[in-house]
Amino acid sequence: MIDRRKLCIALALAPIWAALPAIAQPQERVRKIGFLSGSSPQAAASWLAAFRGGMAELRWTEGHDYAIDARYAKGVSQALAGLAAELLASQPDLLLTTADQVIGVLAQRTKTTPIVFTIGSDPVGLGVAASLARPGGNVTGLTTLARDLGAKRLQLLKEVFPRAAHAVVLFEPGALGFPQVKEIEEGAPHMKMRVTPIELRQAADIEPAFKRAAALGADAFIVTQGFVINTQRQAIADRLLRSKVPAIVPNEEFSEAGGLMSYAPSFRDNFRRAAGYVDKILKGAKPGDLPIEQPVKFELVLNLKTATAMGIPFPQSILLRADRVIE
Repeated sequence: MIDRRKLCIALALAPIWAALPAIAQPQERVRKIGFLSGSSPQAAASWLAAFRGGMAELRWTEGHDYAIDARYAKGVSQALAGLAAELLASQPDLLLTTADQVIGVLAQRTKTTPIVFTIGSDPVGLGVAASLARPGGNVTGLTTLARDLGAKRLQLLKEVFPRAAHAVVLFEPGALGFPQVKEIEEGAPHMKMRVTPIELRQAADIEPAFKRAAALGADAFIVTQGFVINTQRQAIADRLLRSKVPAIVPNEEFSEAGGLMSYAPSFRDNFRRAAGYVDKILKGAKPGDLPIEQPVKFELVLNLKTATAMGIPFPQSILLRADRVIE
């Protein structure tokens, strides 16, 4: 027989029991991370994969704990302002971004939403941080500040290809790699080389730049970092391969696209480390209290497949020093 007294008690407690799981295990809302890049989805894919890996290490699960809302200017700097406005209108909890121009656009539009950058060159000079140790405001992150990086690349190029006498420097005005042009020009006489900087402002400038380099008799290339350059890295890598002229390219992703060799801070490592900033900020830390960090991982990457196709062998000494060899 059914015990009516127990049944009544059970029915009375049922609503309380049903609510207990929700009380015991409150569900955190999904945090929205707005990502703005001057590059393309394809160019930024490996960077975001590294960021997601860093978040997973800190026990954040995409789709459950956070979601990424991404916007890409695809090498068109004029598009950044509109994309920034779109992201801010979606009310993200935090903004993740890349280089100086994008940082500046976001910093002009919000003084409250936290901004974490991954490959800034000079946040203090840009005016978004009071200092590296204590940035203040709503902006912090990681730089690619590397003193004399342009000169170091020139030195490597000359070491690996000692017969190189005239290098063309492909650069993008105002972009991340622009300051390196001066370093390269200043270092060239010490390497007994001369250099000719050539601007790339849009994809249509690539072919004329290579034709001009050939007319000048250039026997080497140094490719710097920039929105257009990074977005067009496959086209530039393919054109370098056809030219059969030695080149040092700006990052490991460029080497993976077919660039002969690269020496640079690891952008992927910076994106992975950026997850630490995001974790702290989403847990209550103020961006202005988190010191801006410099790169800790530099990589020399050689593309042996490209070297073979170009008929340009790497010296054994440089192969032994490489952090990574693409075969």
